[in-house]
Amino acid sequence: MNRPLLRLALAGLRAHAVRLALTGFAVVMAVGFLAGTLVYGDTARSAFYTDLARSARNVDVVVEPETGLVPPAAVERIRDVDGVAAVDGRVIAWLGVLDRNGRPIESQEHIGYALSVPGVAALAPYDLAAGRLPRAPGEIAVDRATVAGAGFVPDGPVTVLDQAGAPHRMRLVGVLDLGVNRLFGGSAVAALNPADLDTLTGTTDYAQVVVRAAGGTDPAELRDRVAAAVGPGHQTMTGAGLRDRLARQAAKYVDGFLAVLLGFGLVSLTVSAFVIYNTFAMLGAQRARELSLLRCVGASRRQVAGAVLLEASILGLLASLGGLLASLLVGYGLIRGRELVASDIPLHAPVVRWPTVAVALGFGTLVAVLAALVPALDAGRVPPLAALLARDTTEAGAGRGRRPRLRIALAGTLTGVGVLAVLTGLPLAFPGLPLVLGGGMVVLLGAVVAAPLLVPRAVRLVGWLPARIFGPVVRLAVANARRNPRRAAATTSALAIGVALMAMFSVLLATARDQAGRELTENFPVEFVLDRVRTDGDPSAVRGPLPAGLASRLRADPAFATVAEVRRATAPLDAGIRIWAVPPEQFRGPIRPEVTAGSLTGLGPGTVALNRQFAQERGLGIGDRLALGPSGPLTVVALYDDAPTDGAALVSWPQFLATYGVGGPDRLLVDLAPGVSTAAGRQALDTVLVDYPAVRVRGLADQADALSATLDELLGIFAALLGMSVLIAVLGIGNTLALSVFERRRESATVRALGLSRRQLAGMLLAEAALVAAVGTLSGTVLGAGLGAAAAVGLIGSYGHGLPVVPIGQLALCAALAATAAVLASLLPARRAGRAPIVAALADDE
Repeated sequence: MNRPLLRLALAGLRAHAVRLALTGFAVVMAVGFLAGTLVYGDTARSAFYTDLARSARNVDVVVEPETGLVPPAAVERIRDVDGVAAVDGRVIAWLGVLDRNGRPIESQEHIGYALSVPGVAALAPYDLAAGRLPRAPGEIAVDRATVAGAGFVPDGPVTVLDQAGAPHRMRLVGVLDLGVNRLFGGSAVAALNPADLDTLTGTTDYAQVVVRAAGGTDPAELRDRVAAAVGPGHQTMTGAGLRDRLARQAAKYVDGFLAVLLGFGLVSLTVSAFVIYNTFAMLGAQRARELSLLRCVGASRRQVAGAVLLEASILGLLASLGGLLASLLVGYGLIRGRELVASDIPLHAPVVRWPTVAVALGFGTLVAVLAALVPALDAGRVPPLAALLARDTTEAGAGRGRRPRLRIALAGTLTGVGVLAVLTGLPLAFPGLPLVLGGGMVVLLGAVVAAPLLVPRAVRLVGWLPARIFGPVVRLAVANARRNPRRAAATTSALAIGVALMAMFSVLLATARDQAGRELTENFPVEFVLDRVRTDGDPSAVRGPLPAGLASRLRADPAFATVAEVRRATAPLDAGIRIWAVPPEQFRGPIRPEVTAGSLTGLGPGTVALNRQFAQERGLGIGDRLALGPSGPLTVVALYDDAPTDGAALVSWPQFLATYGVGGPDRLLVDLAPGVSTAAGRQALDTVLVDYPAVRVRGLADQADALSATLDELLGIFAALLGMSVLIAVLGIGNTLALSVFERRRESATVRALGLSRRQLAGMLLAEAALVAAVGTLSGTVLGAGLGAAAAVGLIGSYGHGLPVVPIGQLALCAALAATAAVLASLLPARRAGRAPIVAALADDE
């Protein structure tokens, strides 16, 4: 590219600065969102590392057991190693903490942890946010989140559970600050002195031993010496390795959310590409005479096309720089709004790394150039004699679709491939979901390719009734929207993509809500499920039996109609199989699982009923035999689903007694009497459970509320993220109409001279925008809902039964909002067109 054409490209940008402003803003938004997600990820990771440098400070070497715990003798051997300045053993054990109502505090069905008070203050794994560490028996320090959530007060009581589940009342003397250490998964954490640790947890060995090196000692060399001292069976690493591991554990959920954000950022860039394409296509049509004059004075096709591409490159680069600046606001806004994504990222100054800069500038510029490629080639094809033609003649011919047969063939091929992928993936259920979604995206791409042929017909169809009702104004709007098929198609496709994705996620989440609610109802056939809090520290063990007398006390309360005692055991021959049974007088009504094959009437000694999924995994069916215990193989007589317990094998009561003994129930299924509300039943249950603090309650209403809140949060996040692409598409409609108004000044002045009023002209332009927006939102809604329903079929095939749920009201509201926003974005250009002087516009021949 020579210097004169470079100056020409810069002059073109200056001359059309206003018309390119909205296009540049679309790129700024898309690049800002994409790069902002990278800034968010980099800032979050830096925040984690900074915070973890505090929580794992002064640690040069750490020793952890490969299995079990580190005995105190090993700590003494480490203390004698050359180069060790200080060593401290850290005790970590299970400890149940009760809230102020006497109920266990759990996080993801896990109770809390007890930590030892550090023997070396410099090696403490936590800070004190308030108060002091426990010194005497009966004192406790609790982490800050638990104190705030449970409403504990300084010097107030805190009740904890020992290994046997017995309560112990202690006094709160301090508040711990754990930073962002994800080791405890959000569970309650308490620091105890050695005597209370031994009494409550029975643990005196160490889960971790940390070492501080003497001055001048290399941590890697000290690690090797310590490893030799403790011997095999232990993992030894440097303090830097510990910090890296903790940071990965803390930040791994950031990576998952970051991937989602990047996906939506790419969608926004795709939509902005349509806006850029539209802008340069229209500018090329408007500048047909200017470009033809360049051809007349000697410019070649390649030079003219190069000048247009250079304009797009400069626009993309400048807008990308603006997007990079906007990414700082986006990234920091995501950090500040971290509660919305259920994360506890520490505040940190925004971090911008060179890959973020490269992605922002590279993607923004590349998208602008690719989007302007076709308009640039069209500009190079403008004949020199076009400068002698009337301007309206050159405009009318601009933008006509070429090679319609090739377009039809390509669109048909893409649609066929997409439909084939969807049909192939549907029978595969969940494993086929990538095929279904990928095929749906290919179908959407085929619709975009066919859009120049379909959109004019769709506009005429949608505008038929309004034209009949409102007369010539709307008929003119329909004609204007159909005059340039490629421009209308690009505008429509930009809006359709954002609306389609929003519709797809709406259908998927509505189906997930319905399926999860259905599964909750079927798997929670009773109102409440009671079991014992696990306080023994053995995650693989079956929960211990419930306190004796609890079931009889509940049966004596008229608020409860059903109190069924479930007993479970681990199969002696296969620890992965949970066996369960219920006394025959209680095995009725909602307690009986849903039978999918066979019958439970034949369940007796020597027989077994299996969970459907477990049977599929083992390749078992009716009549097959399965060895579970010393009594010999059992014959499968039924397969069931939606059971009130997670046991894989149901045996008869006599069979269970003969193999495992009567024991005590480890789960109670409680249903309410007719007329008793859930709130009243929970109150009655809590009254009884005051005497049983180690008993946990799970309710159907609680599970449903938590599920609904989670799905609502996901829907809000997806709507906000996809709203970015819809907003860009809406701005594109406003930009397209603004350029179209400028392009058709003489045409608008002519219809004004023929009798069309200012209000009618503005109404015509608004109707045109409304028609394009209606076609975009309707097509996007139909395509997105269809794709979402197809994907939902795969989910239902794996995890439930029924049909996909299409939230008609929600989809209609989304479409109405998108269309309304598009019309509002067109108000200013329509108003400007209505106010243009007739004589000046007729005389214009630029």
